[in-house]
Amino acid sequence: MATTEQVAPFATVPSNVGHKLLQFKVHIDEQKLHDMNTLIRLSPIAKDTYENQTRERGFGVSRQWMLDAKSTWLDGFNWRDTEAHINSFPNYKTTITDDDGRTFSLHFLALFSERKDAVPISFFHGWPGSILEFLPMMDILREKYTPQDLPYHIIVPSLPGYGFSQQPPLDSNWRLKDTSRLMHKLLLSLGFDRYITQGGDIGSYVSRILAVTYPECAACHLNFCCMDAPTSVSDSALSPLEAKQLSRGKRFMENGHAYADLHATRPATIAYLLSASPVALLAWLAEKFLEWSDVDIPLPTILANTSLYWLTESFPSSIYTYREEEAPFHGLQQAYLEKPLGYSFFPYELLPVPRAWAARTGRLVWAREHSSGGHFAALERPDAFIGDVEDFMGVLAGESIDAQEGRSG
Repeated sequence: MATTEQVAPFATVPSNVGHKLLQFKVHIDEQKLHDMNTLIRLSPIAKDTYENQTRERGFGVSRQWMLDAKSTWLDGFNWRDTEAHINSFPNYKTTITDDDGRTFSLHFLALFSERKDAVPISFFHGWPGSILEFLPMMDILREKYTPQDLPYHIIVPSLPGYGFSQQPPLDSNWRLKDTSRLMHKLLLSLGFDRYITQGGDIGSYVSRILAVTYPECAACHLNFCCMDAPTSVSDSALSPLEAKQLSRGKRFMENGHAYADLHATRPATIAYLLSASPVALLAWLAEKFLEWSDVDIPLPTILANTSLYWLTESFPSSIYTYREEEAPFHGLQQAYLEKPLGYSFFPYELLPVPRAWAARTGRLVWAREHSSGGHFAALERPDAFIGDVEDFMGVLAGESIDAQEGRSG
């Protein structure tokens, strides 16, 4: 039964929830924070080399950036501020029983609406992201709406193996379809018989798998659509910006993909390395935040995400998806989506996919091209990101959206 104890804004659980939800507050033990800071202080930064003098040489994060980040992490960053931001939203944990009888403890953030016709939308993060990606978007929504007029139920889960959700089992392989199945069961447990999915990075795969597999998933919106170039699309179908940014994807596959190969082929080894030093973990994660975006992501945001990974020991259990052949997934015939599909093109995505390509992967009913923003769109451009989702929802509701096929600055 739904608990009746929630009184905070956006915490009134829908009355038809038939599953036990536990209110959850993030609180890391003070000793664990002390230990992390001790390791940061004792972790050396590699000596000066030709390769680490500047990030522009393309060899990774610069030594000076690492020195400055370490100093800020120790003396200018407070994890408790991150905790307070997370805890300012309704947080829940619930136990989901899988098809084989195993139980999984899953964590999610929510903005529950009190409207009877509110549409559930679940936002799925990827790697090296987390629930923190969606906090700016959730800030915007709770400023724009009240619990009485919010048109949506916003659900932001921590994927299995990330953050405060339980990791995959130790005795069997775990795949994206398994993660997707748990997410589906989670959404059904909240009493929803219809929901919408949104995702980027790994979350885009989860979103599409849900939409293709389960009747209850009515539509999905993506800001990442990794796929091979369709032979049926000519270059003339691309906008000038789309055509220009294709070279970015080519450079990524040539020079930026080695990390994924390592995750896929030696996940145990890299997990040992990055579990030994928070500074090493910072270098590994920060490189992606810096190189996969064009809008500067603030250092405190990068430190918060790295701290979340470190304090929850997420890295070893978060890279299981890399063992799957993901590259052409969205373009595969079995992944074709007959349901409504929305797509946002952010030009500094690490693998930019033109609208005409995305249209070959499903029944594309809404798309928008942006002139800035990259892989972490929800962090880089939260207003544009949630604006796209709301416009897509407007199309689903049958409203006339003038910018349905427009381009945005």
